[in-house]
Amino acid sequence: MRAVADEAVVEVFITDTELRRIHHPYDGGADVVLTMPDERDEVRDRHADWLSTHPAGL
Repeated sequence: MRAVADEAVVEVFITDTELRRIHHPYDGGADVVLTMPDERDEVRDRHADWLSTHPAGL
């Protein structure tokens, strides 16, 4: 993760063994892909401080 943050390694995807959940860190943020809407909502609510403050959510 430090190498990604320092841009020493790029285009990293961290997944579960079945490729159902994906974490894609990059300079300035990360994308998280989850399997179900309720799982997404739980993570969103638990980590609301991680979300963009941009009105469009970008």
